[in-house]
Amino acid sequence: ARAVFKYNKGRGAHQQSLLVDLTGVPPQSPIPKSAGRIKEGASKYTGVSFIQQRNEWVAQVMIESKRYIIGYYESEEEAAVDYARAIFKYKGGVCQQSFVVDLTDVPPQSPILKTERRIKEGASKYTGVSFHKHLNKWLAQIMIEGKVRRVGVYENEEEAAVDYARAVFKYRGQGALDNAREQRARDTSMVDAFTFDLTDVPPQPPVPKSAGHINEGASKYTG
Repeated sequence: ARAVFKYNKGRGAHQQSLLVDLTGVPPQSPIPKSAGRIKEGASKYTGVSFIQQRNEWVAQVMIESKRYIIGYYESEEEAAVDYARAIFKYKGGVCQQSFVVDLTDVPPQSPILKTERRIKEGASKYTGVSFHKHLNKWLAQIMIEGKVRRVGVYENEEEAAVDYARAVFKYRGQGALDNAREQRARDTSMVDAFTFDLTDVPPQPPVPKSAGHINEGASKYTG
């Protein structure tokens, strides 16, 4: 910093102005991008990008038409949380609030279960619900007019699922709830219809994939 100050004629002070102070700002839920706006290799959260040279995530926010650096992070989620905190502090939570769904006076609704084959390990068994590792809580989100809107953050998975169903009821109507449940019933019946009976079939060696077809974290076996 002293070298920057000396050889860039004091512009080190300008560098400091690009750092956002989040002291005393409470945790905020990350602001996810809508699915159609996530480019390959990019962050799924607003205000976050990956810096290959540093091998870190950076969080940045626009304030009065100027870009401010919030910080650099090893975790994408931590960067997203601090971006949301910066929005809360410097923009009064306006951007954050635009992603919050108002469920006042909306009656309770039954959660929408996913079909078993669509439930990944560690994921929620309910539609519209995911677990947020950084917050250590369940997050309910819904897509409305092409944008992902946050329903809420919950200690309990079932509560998150109920509120997601309430949001569907409010913003898409009873028909959308009925369609979602009917689709699950159809998917379940299809799974049952395609269940193979392997009674009396002798053991067989697994069929390995070719090395070039194994994605990171995927199985090395076909099927």
